Amino acid sequence: MNDFTFYSPTKVYMTGNFYDVFKKEIVKYNKIALVCGKTAAYKTGFVDFLKEIKGGNLFIFDEIEENPSINTVIKGGRFVRQNRCDLIVAFGGGSSLDAAKAIAAFATNNMGFYELLSQNGLPNPPIPIYAIPTTCGTGSEVNHYAIITDYEKNDKINFGKTANFPKKAFLNPEFLETLDEKLIFATAFDALTHAFEGYLSVKANPFSDLLAKEAMNNICNVLKDNDLDREHLKLLLYSSTLAGIVIMHTATTLLHAMGYYLTNTKNIHHGTANFLLLPVYMKMLRFYKVEKLSSINEIVNNIEGLLEKYAEIFNIDLRKLFTEEEVKKLSKYAMGKNNVKNTLFQTNEEKLFEFLADYIL
Repeated sequence: MNDFTFYSPTKVYMTGNFYDVFKKEIVKYNKIALVCGKTAAYKTGFVDFLKEIKGGNLFIFDEIEENPSINTVIKGGRFVRQNRCDLIVAFGGGSSLDAAKAIAAFATNNMGFYELLSQNGLPNPPIPIYAIPTTCGTGSEVNHYAIITDYEKNDKINFGKTANFPKKAFLNPEFLETLDEKLIFATAFDALTHAFEGYLSVKANPFSDLLAKEAMNNICNVLKDNDLDREHLKLLLYSSTLAGIVIMHTATTLLHAMGYYLTNTKNIHHGTANFLLLPVYMKMLRFYKVEKLSSINEIVNNIEGLLEKYAEIFNIDLRKLFTEEEVKKLSKYAMGKNNVKNTLFQTNEEKLFEFLADYIL
């Protein structure tokens, strides 16, 4: 067994009494900034709930878009700073939670995006964050990653600072009930790939492996049942959080690097993009004879069955979206991402193109 460390600083609440528990946790804060998108926080009644508690001391920044931009997080940081908020409540999917982490940093560090990114840590500690996920995909509520999109470079940047960890995370499966089924499936596959890639990462350790296998088994079982009652949603949310802890230690691999390109250039949901490219990644794992893959044969078989089952639900034909030249660009982009360094096999741009071309073209 290799040497390793394991660290998970976020306190997690899984409770069926969410509103009472959350209310007790925020009373010590004076001014609260709610960071969210335009829909979920209002549709679920969460905004009204916060208004009843905080009144005029609630400040809402609801401008988080899917794939949040540099401009958005800079603007959000200024909003929190100008209103002198002492807590950020991040409510929503991975985009809102990731954006909130960057916003918390820029609220106390009035600098340019890349200027602050280049710093070793943060000059000033960020505003504390309470995270409430409303999807079952990213696990962002328990890690320090903040994936921000640079639209000028058409690239995703990980504003991953150690200080970014939310202080507390609150898991309430009731919020998932407002989601479209297709979005639940897409985010579930995002979580599944987090656990799968984390298990097959060069940074994996015995603790992360335990969590990864638990998450993969749970998600596979729910997706096989295709039953989204509250108990199944609770299991997906719990497993997504486990997978978020996994990648906090292991990071992601080549699969995520490829998936980012589909999101950046084809506007395909991140979880769906990972789903679409997972068959290529699994083929490469076998081609390069990754020994650790054989230790989860039953899980792998379940995943392959799910890929076939859900292909019709997502119903995206990559062959209609990609030319040979674009597949070359995808290969070059993916091999240039840091995620590749965590992959348990070594490949190159030319070989990746061969695999992708065989699958897509």
